[in-house]
Amino acid sequence: MKYDWKKFLALTAVLAGISLPLGAADKNGKAAPRAMRLEKVTVAPVGESTDTMNRRLAGTIVAINTYNVVPRVSGDILRQGFADGGLVKKGQLLFEIEDVRYQAAVAAAEAKVAQIKAQVEYAEGNFDRNDKLFKQQAVSLDTRDNIKSILGVLLANLQAAEAELALAKDDLAHTKIYALYDGKTGKSALPPGSYITPATGKLVTITATTPVRVRFAISERDLQSFFGTEAKLRANARVSVKLADGTVYPHPGKITIVDNVSVVQSTDSVQVWAQIDNPDYILHPGAAVTVLLSKEDPAKLPAVPRTAVVFNQHGAIVYVVNQDNVAEARPVSLGAVNGELQVIHSGVKVGERVIVEGMHKIFPGSKVDPVEM
Repeated sequence: MKYDWKKFLALTAVLAGISLPLGAADKNGKAAPRAMRLEKVTVAPVGESTDTMNRRLAGTIVAINTYNVVPRVSGDILRQGFADGGLVKKGQLLFEIEDVRYQAAVAAAEAKVAQIKAQVEYAEGNFDRNDKLFKQQAVSLDTRDNIKSILGVLLANLQAAEAELALAKDDLAHTKIYALYDGKTGKSALPPGSYITPATGKLVTITATTPVRVRFAISERDLQSFFGTEAKLRANARVSVKLADGTVYPHPGKITIVDNVSVVQSTDSVQVWAQIDNPDYILHPGAAVTVLLSKEDPAKLPAVPRTAVVFNQHGAIVYVVNQDNVAEARPVSLGAVNGELQVIHSGVKVGERVIVEGMHKIFPGSKVDPVEM
């Protein structure tokens, strides 16, 4: 039987993945195979970008200082020095309590101190005289020691009287109650004319107005991938607050507290507090806000177009085309996304070429026909 070698070679070439043009033959009349067709892929160089991040997080405004004003003495409220719900300055008078009895107590304590001082002065002189007479053997030892004992009792009485005077002055001072710092008042519990005692309890609550803190939670993953450490979080994080009307509050925040107790297991997050100036009292404690958290780091890292990154069962990879135009699957560690660029923490170097289109047509180790993007 005579074989048709042309058809045989053509069939063999097809089975082997080799393409033969119809009618092509060598000088001996045999079919001449041509090289395997290379898949065209689009490539782009690895560039650089900052590893920035932007997150929108739920936050709550909290006051740095809040305290309840309570009376330390009893008496009638003579005057209230603030408007309910108004702003007060540090040192401003809040309440004035009737002080007649406390002034009288101070005067009585001062008189008692003066009386005992006079007695002490006489006893000291008497002791000095009797001590000289004792040395001259003009008085007995018992007489001198008796006078010394009286002097000691009077000195102890003077110390007690001075302590009573200090307490009386302290009570008198507490008949006027002043604000400890700038803040906003709530509604007073009792009006002027009311009789109060230390058992009355809270008269009003003062809440510091500036600065305030915004509390929010950042995921453990973001904390580690974008900042790494608490120190870098404090140094590189930038915090802004978006108000309920959609406007961004003009004063930026600065992270001051990172919860050092534990990660909230239900959300895998860490509680963070940032301090913000609040001179016009626009931020009210308890209000819900949107926290705009970003990262500012001048360091440049490799970056590739987002389309260059694909995922398999092991994680993110990119296809790097080497000098011989062979595609290599390279596992990479991802950073932030900046527009159309994906920051890469590790896996590629600046200047290498990566495939951005056509990955579905190749496999690791394929030789490709690269076309610059």
